[in-house]
Amino acid sequence: IFFSTFSFVVSFLKFFEMKFTSVLAGAVAAAAALSAAPTAEAGNPAPPQPHTHRNISTYVINLDDKPEDRYLKIVPEFNETVWKFWNEDFANHTLARDALFLLVDKRGKENDEQMREIQGLANAARLPVQFVHAMQMLYELGTLMVPVANLTEYPDAFVDPIPEEWAALKDLPWRGPACTGIVAKNSVDGTVYHARNLDFSPLPIMQDLVYNAIFEKGGKEVFRSQMVAGYTMVITGARMGEDGYSIERNTRYTNHVGGNELMLDNLLNKKTTLNGWQLRKVLETNATYEEAVQSLSTVPYTSTEYTIISGVQKGTILSRDPDDVAYQQVLGQPNFNEPEDYIIMTNFDFFFDDIRETFDDTSGHTGHPTRREVAQEILNASIPTGLTQDVLFDTINAQGVIAYDTIFQAVINIEKGIWNVSQPNI
Repeated sequence: IFFSTFSFVVSFLKFFEMKFTSVLAGAVAAAAALSAAPTAEAGNPAPPQPHTHRNISTYVINLDDKPEDRYLKIVPEFNETVWKFWNEDFANHTLARDALFLLVDKRGKENDEQMREIQGLANAARLPVQFVHAMQMLYELGTLMVPVANLTEYPDAFVDPIPEEWAALKDLPWRGPACTGIVAKNSVDGTVYHARNLDFSPLPIMQDLVYNAIFEKGGKEVFRSQMVAGYTMVITGARMGEDGYSIERNTRYTNHVGGNELMLDNLLNKKTTLNGWQLRKVLETNATYEEAVQSLSTVPYTSTEYTIISGVQKGTILSRDPDDVAYQQVLGQPNFNEPEDYIIMTNFDFFFDDIRETFDDTSGHTGHPTRREVAQEILNASIPTGLTQDVLFDTINAQGVIAYDTIFQAVINIEKGIWNVSQPNI
């Protein structure tokens, strides 16, 4: 039996759930082995090589403005695309739309500041406020897209079903956000660079919603962030300064059976603050790298997520569970299967031998080498001559690393004040 794509394997697992666990385990192992060749066909094409890049719009978001007014200036550029998303994927897709709106109603309002921002966007765009509110849960709901726990750690009970009440959520029209993040020390100049890809489908919609924001207060920059129009929270951000830091967030799928139910309980019953709002408030209130790492290690999250942080001569990756840190990588220290020169993360717990990584088809193939492994091959070969800005940029754009739906890229260096952001033309 050969399952050539990750999505096919997931569909198979969801259909049979836990009835034929031992058979499924063998099928999954066979699928991983048979799809190991890097030229294996997949349902998604690899991005073209080489490809060009384009700049993205920059807006100033004034935190001194009333929350409902802060994002009004972005609406003219992006409203047509947001409406296209609504019309094509929600207006007539009643099951997924109704499930999403029910989820919003059951969760209730966000904090007053965020709720006013959501209402302001909905009013300006003339869209249902429930739709704009639901978009704030992109990352949390994205963890439901792979309803399988780490097979390596849970070989006898690895299907993590979505509760029946919310089964329609599996048909939501977005995939991801997936990502690649690298924090590396360059031996040439001794500084630390942070490179990231943000991968997010549907590509024709998401690539036209990306912009760069400078968040100001009292006429001065507090932090900057890559944003998706309609989403009020941080995806890639930086607080510049002599002890500043950058933040990247990557989707981390549930790592144990019951993880999906736990996430929904946090979202709907405990009303835990959304992950992105936690990150945004850290950027607003924590001036230094150490403060940010401490806060992001302890604040409650709604869902599992990777939090990637770089600073001046420093870097760490926090594999977050909702209530604690499941695993931490630290730049310059011994880490699993990584030299001390860099740390790396895509969307899978490779340090726990997460076999799901081999089913990821977002780079154009399944099996080995994975996105992470291709990136590591390039980085390892480049260490003797230095992990420079150019090396990191070439790495995240390399075939096998860049995904078919990469919508944003960044190379950041806090010590040098570098914030190099762009979109690949793919």
